[in-house]
Amino acid sequence: MNFVLVNGRTPHGESFCGLCGQRVGDDGYVRDIRSQLCYCKLTCYAVQCGSTMMLLEERAKASRPAFRSLQALRFHNAHP
Repeated sequence: MNFVLVNGRTPHGESFCGLCGQRVGDDGYVRDIRSQLCYCKLTCYAVQCGSTMMLLEERAKASRPAFRSLQALRFHNAHP
C-alpha cells in the first residue's frame, strides 16, 4: 500500500476517482504511487486496494464525534 494524501489541491486537468468515478475536488485526494490513479477519498482507495484495516480505521474516525456527543449527553443527564 503506497499512496500520497494531497490536501487542498486538485490534480492537473480534470480527474475522476479510480473507483467510484466521482470528480476529484478541491478538498484533496489520494493518489496511488504505483498506478498514478487518483481517488476522491481514502475510503475509495482502501476498497480498491483491498485494505480492510484502513476501512475500519476510517469508520472509527468518522464515528468518534458522534460518540463523544453521546458521552457528553449521558454525563450531563447523570449530573444535573
